[in-house]
Amino acid sequence: GKFSDTDNNSIAGYSNKRSFVPAGQSSQMIVGATAETDYHLVTIAESLYRQYDLKRVFYSAFVNVNMDESMPLQIDGKGVPLLREHRLYQADWLMRFYGFKASELLSEDKPNFNSLLDPKCDWALGHLEDFPVAINKADYNTLLRVPGIGVKSAGRIVRARKSGSLDFNSLKTIGVVLKRAVFFITCNGKMMYDFLKVDEDYIT
Repeated sequence: GKFSDTDNNSIAGYSNKRSFVPAGQSSQMIVGATAETDYHLVTIAESLYRQYDLKRVFYSAFVNVNMDESMPLQIDGKGVPLLREHRLYQADWLMRFYGFKASELLSEDKPNFNSLLDPKCDWALGHLEDFPVAINKADYNTLLRVPGIGVKSAGRIVRARKSGSLDFNSLKTIGVVLKRAVFFITCNGKMMYDFLKVDEDYIT
């Protein structure tokens, strides 16, 4: 994860927040230029957000333009998979808007993102003890942890519940992605379909 600052300042420049541009400071990580894991990259990003109030961290898959054989992670000359860049952006979004910590998404024992599942769904499958979530009772932060429920739909759920109990049709209207959420939620004590199971292998 080669680090570059979009305003061409040194890393040391982050120690002085007053030098930041009014619109906010952003930085970029070049993914795959060196051998850092996804865990290392999201941990760095989290630290930049927390300590230096960065507005955004961008991720770009390294492209070995000069075909330098000394560069790592260049598998069969194919370069860095763009899916890795995509997963990092998804995780970054979870940390910025959904209240996730880097240590919740990855660890030293699990240093890279799942290529088959997005980070939020992968986290949910590893924490099935927290599911299913009761849509009509769960607080806003708990709703944000449910795959298929975003920031806007979680807010709409909380507001809509003031007018009465929600069912699955209501959730669809609100904007919940039910094809993801149905495995992790109940409405009025019931899952959307009787055959659904809160089981890792089944959901995967």
